[in-house]
Amino acid sequence: METNGMTVWVALLRAVNLGVRNKVPMAELRERLAEAGLPGARTHLQSGNVVVDSDLEVAPVIRAVVRESFGVDEPVLVRSRDRLEEILDANPFPAAARERPTLMRVVFLAEHPSPERVKRLEEHDDVRVRDREVYIDYRTGVHGNPLNAAMVARRLALHGTERNWTTLTKLSELAKTF
Repeated sequence: METNGMTVWVALLRAVNLGVRNKVPMAELRERLAEAGLPGARTHLQSGNVVVDSDLEVAPVIRAVVRESFGVDEPVLVRSRDRLEEILDANPFPAAARERPTLMRVVFLAEHPSPERVKRLEEHDDVRVRDREVYIDYRTGVHGNPLNAAMVARRLALHGTERNWTTLTKLSELAKTF
């Protein structure tokens, strides 16, 4: 997990670049992060995925930069590079990840959900909770599916942000380049 005494972090910004809402240009974000003490940050796609090598507590730094520079105040969820690998390895739906990676999703939570809420959520065949991650196999499609990240957040009473399997594997590959 460490490189030169620092940790490689994968930061997932919640609710950025959704249509015309919460615009955060990734090139400008990288510049602002460098100014805030996170040089060399790399981004993936426009949906708020940042990989950075730092000994700082990166979530509050990134959240402050996004709030002050872009006027967006949303949670930033972070996992270490090693933890992301564990999350990928723990996937309870490996066939879905292979066969339909854009329909296989993980919701990253800020906190551990209560066991009672997890039990009710896992009554759905396509949902499994492991630690602070919720795995969802959307099977036939995301849009219009009543089983979605918003429903998960409501049922668990926790905020989270969702990424598809393709994005997560790309972030894992990017994190390994540090």
